[in-house]
Amino acid sequence: MKLRQSLTALLLGGAGFILLLLVLSYTLWARENYFRALDTSFSVSMHKAQELINQQGFDSITPGLAIIDAQLFRQYKALPESIRLTFSEKQLQVGQHYYADGITQNDKAKHRDFFIYTAQHNEQEIYYLVQQYEESDSPSYWDIADSQLQQIWAVSAIVTLLLVILILACFRYLAKPIYRLNAWSKQLNSADLSKPIPSFEYQELDRLAEQIMHSLREVDSVYQRESQFLQYASHELRTPITVVKSNAALLEQLVPPSNMPPLQRIIRASNTMHHLTETLLWLTRKDMAQPIASQFQFDSLINELIEEHDYLLKGKNVELQVKIATQAVVLPQTLVRIVTANLIRNAMQHIDEGVISIVLDQEKLTIENKGEMLSDISSRSGSDGFGLGLKLIHQICEQQDWPFTTANKPQHYTASISFLAPMQL
Repeated sequence: MKLRQSLTALLLGGAGFILLLLVLSYTLWARENYFRALDTSFSVSMHKAQELINQQGFDSITPGLAIIDAQLFRQYKALPESIRLTFSEKQLQVGQHYYADGITQNDKAKHRDFFIYTAQHNEQEIYYLVQQYEESDSPSYWDIADSQLQQIWAVSAIVTLLLVILILACFRYLAKPIYRLNAWSKQLNSADLSKPIPSFEYQELDRLAEQIMHSLREVDSVYQRESQFLQYASHELRTPITVVKSNAALLEQLVPPSNMPPLQRIIRASNTMHHLTETLLWLTRKDMAQPIASQFQFDSLINELIEEHDYLLKGKNVELQVKIATQAVVLPQTLVRIVTANLIRNAMQHIDEGVISIVLDQEKLTIENKGEMLSDISSRSGSDGFGLGLKLIHQICEQQDWPFTTANKPQHYTASISFLAPMQL
């Protein structure tokens, strides 16, 4: 399962990463430029000393080199040992400057480092200008450079912290209307659809709120129309159903016994229509009282429904396997009858050849179809593949908290429902 990403975490993480990258880049850039400036400063001093040596000679300039803490070495062999151990004579190219750490015991003890500049006197004699730095009570150029570099990192850390705080504050300020929109959309109900839409400070959020309200109003309008249609249709069907039931009861007293089976089917069908209209009315009215539970024989109800729908198997090569035990339950009989009748009718209607298994095991009813299903099931029933009656079953089971499951495989369909709180007698 793909994990859903958090927009808040994504925005804050992205902004924090970009901020850190920028601050780190500028810090490293400042550090690099700082060392370049030091190199340039040393090089300029050495170039100036080289010009004076070329103009006035070694003897007149040597005393003045102390001003820039530099020493003059006219031979490679005269250089400090740490420099000679670090660079060979060929490596010290004319016009270039180099750094060397003190690697001898004496230089290490005094934390001594060297800056070397290689020069050439009037394109003939090669000499070396060396500045050395070591630990002392007074700070050297290198100490100052190190302290300033530490200041750069400290300032960068402070700037990063301030920018993070600023970004969090800005995000919190900008996100408040979004959180308000989220809270408002969660608590919306039918009573709120007629109320004016509150403002969420930003035009984009206001337009989104309008779209949410428009969509919910359309859905509510469709729901109201469907609910009214079911109420009106169920209400109007009561009168003709009552007429059918009363006339069937009258005929029951007049017809001979040989004609009773068809009449009994008419009576059972009218009772089913009556129960169905009552159920539809109950499903469309949330404030209607819960159907009254009554005691009845569940196995007798199943046998009766099988007899009512056995005409659907005429002309089909279908074997009916029924395994039900004698069982009395206390449940809303009307709803149980509608659910069970729909399951049995779907099983018999949508099979062409094979086996139908009906099993009642305590409170669990399982109906299986194994064999060749009708080819037009999916075109008439949608993705369920087992009749539109399933929609009514799902709705009733949801209202009653009855677990209902289906499994659809090639030439094998299973529907199972558990009726809660049965009472064995």
